[in-house]
Amino acid sequence: MDHRGRWEKDFVRLTVSWMDPHTTQPKGRSCPDCHQTPRALGLGEGSLHRGPGGWAFTPALAARPRLLGIDHPLDAFVDANGTALVHTSRPDLRPLGRDEIRRVLDVGLCLPCHRDLRDPVMRAWRPGRMPRPCRHAPAAARP
Repeated sequence: MDHRGRWEKDFVRLTVSWMDPHTTQPKGRSCPDCHQTPRALGLGEGSLHRGPGGWAFTPALAARPRLLGIDHPLDAFVDANGTALVHTSRPDLRPLGRDEIRRVLDVGLCLPCHRDLRDPVMRAWRPGRMPRPCRHAPAAARP
């Protein structure tokens, strides 16, 4: 509004407040629940795959809900490149960044065969250093 109370300009802003973070449950989520689920990562519903160029995500919902003036699906908090798509209700909340998303997904590649944290593959896991996927991993996932 200008100093006379007339409309000058507007903007579209989507702010979210998490209602049910995993820390409010008596039992933690399963490993695949976080490491293989795009929704848990803030990407929204859709399909994930890893190809020669890395991780790719295809959202299930329409990418451009015209009525709201936003250019991403309503259930997406972040895109696959780690770009935040929404604002949060508290300054200490944020969606995962690009490297965080990729590290979480890379661990998920090993989960079909290595579900136990005592497994040598999982014990050798170091942040920022992906262990070589075993021979069971999809060819596109191998470094």
